[in-house]
Amino acid sequence: MSSRNPAPALAALILSLAVAAPAQAGLGVPGRDADPIVLTGADVPKLAGADPGSIVAFSWDGDWIQVPVQVDERAVVDYGVVRQIGNGFDNEAYTDPGTFAGSDPDPALDGGDEIAFMAKDAGAGASDRRSPGGVVAATRTEVAISNPLAPGAERFVYLFRTDSGLDPAAGRSYVDYDFSLDSGDYKTTYDFNGVPGVEDDAPPANPEDSTVTTPAYTQHLLSRWITDRMTLSTGTSTSPDILDGDKAQVGRGCGRSELTFSRGGGGFIANISGPVRAIRSQIGANSGTYTQRDDIYYERRQDTFTYLRVHAGIGQVSQFRDFAPAASGMTYRSSAYPTGVTIDGMPDAGIPVPAGSSTLQPQADWEQVTGQAGTLNTVTRVETDVPGFTPGSFYRDEGGSPSFGQCGGYADYSSFGTSGSEFVSSGANTDPTLGPAYSLTAARTTFFDAPDQGAADAARRSEEVDEPLEAVAAGAAEPGGPVLELAVRGGKRRVRAGGSIRIPFSLHNTGGSTATGVEVCARVPKRVGRAGRCKGGGELAPGRRLKGRLRIDAKRKAGRRIRVTYRANAENAGRDRVEKAIRVR
Repeated sequence: MSSRNPAPALAALILSLAVAAPAQAGLGVPGRDADPIVLTGADVPKLAGADPGSIVAFSWDGDWIQVPVQVDERAVVDYGVVRQIGNGFDNEAYTDPGTFAGSDPDPALDGGDEIAFMAKDAGAGASDRRSPGGVVAATRTEVAISNPLAPGAERFVYLFRTDSGLDPAAGRSYVDYDFSLDSGDYKTTYDFNGVPGVEDDAPPANPEDSTVTTPAYTQHLLSRWITDRMTLSTGTSTSPDILDGDKAQVGRGCGRSELTFSRGGGGFIANISGPVRAIRSQIGANSGTYTQRDDIYYERRQDTFTYLRVHAGIGQVSQFRDFAPAASGMTYRSSAYPTGVTIDGMPDAGIPVPAGSSTLQPQADWEQVTGQAGTLNTVTRVETDVPGFTPGSFYRDEGGSPSFGQCGGYADYSSFGTSGSEFVSSGANTDPTLGPAYSLTAARTTFFDAPDQGAADAARRSEEVDEPLEAVAAGAAEPGGPVLELAVRGGKRRVRAGGSIRIPFSLHNTGGSTATGVEVCARVPKRVGRAGRCKGGGELAPGRRLKGRLRIDAKRKAGRRIRVTYRANAENAGRDRVEKAIRVR
């Protein structure tokens, strides 16, 4: 049985443990890649006053990687001017030089502006890394991102101001929003008053051919309030158009619906298309003069915020997606009915339809429509102080004979998997221009997910909406450079002529940033001996030590002493050098 000296293997293990950089986990927050991170200018004082187009983002994944970031400016806007009706009221909103909201009066980054990037682009911590090239190091801002559903490891994105013209998009675009008004230029051709006969079963005013396109979905926007087509592409192929309309009704009927909203007066606050997200902010829903809807589109997620501002008497409102016959075969389920039913235009015994026009189905924490082409996981939350507010859900699958009003004008009159949220209330006033007002804001979050998902997937999305990612921004100092300090032991040891010895060393990084390409070598005069291979080749973080042994061979005629020079080198640090003699016996 042969035996081996374990010392070399042990030394190699010690060396690898000491020098190896932490393994990179890749970019992203596990399980939360659809989620955005949105900060305000007030969160990032080191960037205050910067040109919004000069703010860039980087992540660390073994090296600096530039990632897309988007600044959307906000200001106090007169909604009367936005709607072109004279007196209105002031409210903070997105600004857009292409609408009557206009540009932000403060063109620099201010406290109300928003900075958006994606959680999927977050990387490892880089507090010990010098800033990347092309940025102003003094503006360095570290954003620490944590997942309350999986406490523990943080992920990071670093914001800077560029002084070299870096593109904030980093050469990428996650979403494309093409606002295309049939009549031409928005400011000069849009009809802010709408058309006569808003209740007529006729097409909307101000028709559009606008589109939103991402790798996960497409949507077609026909007018304010009207989305009339949707395809999914999270599976192996793109689905047909599965949407008849994204609809809204007051009192379950066509007297007031998304169609009448679009035919009545109103306008756009902002239309924004950036590398991270697109924003479509619109206002005006018949007598809800200042009722507002903001749709914010991300690569795999859509956030829809509806701000109800309407006179007293509006006590029942529903918001639902009415699917097209092409959605037949997909499955609908919700937290109230988790088993699910097949969308086929036939009433489903598994989801009973209550009698009466004002009786609600049970409130749903989440809803899901899923099939081979992809999944819509939808979560709706309402914040309100309106008295008597009672939330519920809405589901009908009744084909060509719906039991509720189905409005035409642009859509069919059928019901396929018609599903969403509904509420009843006292109908108190929510319009601040009409005196004391309550408030109601509905937030609908839609995830465009992988095909054929189940109830557990939708429940997880619901939890994620209720437990959003937490982001903390803080100004970060530029770390100092690495400093190498080399120590060599074994000065009293002797080597036999013609033999070898292993001399222990310790290399300490006493600087403020990681040393890269670290290497420790020995040099021996050729006439008396030779040195073995250098050790290292990796990184050495601040405060860490690299320990190992260097082999020295003595020639048979080495004499009484061998003078050895030990050198520590790094790609980004100065050398350290130690000279010692080894006695020969």
